[in-house]
Amino acid sequence: MSDIKIEICKAQEEDWPYIKEKLEKYVLDGTNADWKQFFVLKKNKKTVAFARILDYGEFFELASLGVDYYYRKKGLAEKMLRFLIDEAKRIDSKKQIYGVTHISEYLKRVGFKRVDNYPDQLEHKKNHICKHPQKISIVRLF
Repeated sequence: MSDIKIEICKAQEEDWPYIKEKLEKYVLDGTNADWKQFFVLKKNKKTVAFARILDYGEFFELASLGVDYYYRKKGLAEKMLRFLIDEAKRIDSKKQIYGVTHISEYLKRVGFKRVDNYPDQLEHKKNHICKHPQKISIVRLF
């Protein structure tokens, strides 16, 4: 029997130094980032992953998902994504949910599909915020 406890919750102000450091280290979108936008995943009370939901008014974007290197490939990113999807639907179930990513294949596991028709704000993000726009896909939850 395992004593591992995983918890996903709203970030607290004391999580902000960790999130800022990892946003930079993992080269994630930190545009207008504020700790209040983020959720953190804690494993045995240690923060090991984070992500945020951006509300553009007419749609949501799941953004800035990062998992500590030694905790990757253990299903934590998928747990975080499923949590964020549920949270976005809880906030407003009528809004579409998008992602801007270089790993669209991974997001297929939780119901996202690559799309060519998407809001202009995401086109701007792809071309002006992402380091390598040619490697980026816009995905939407179906």
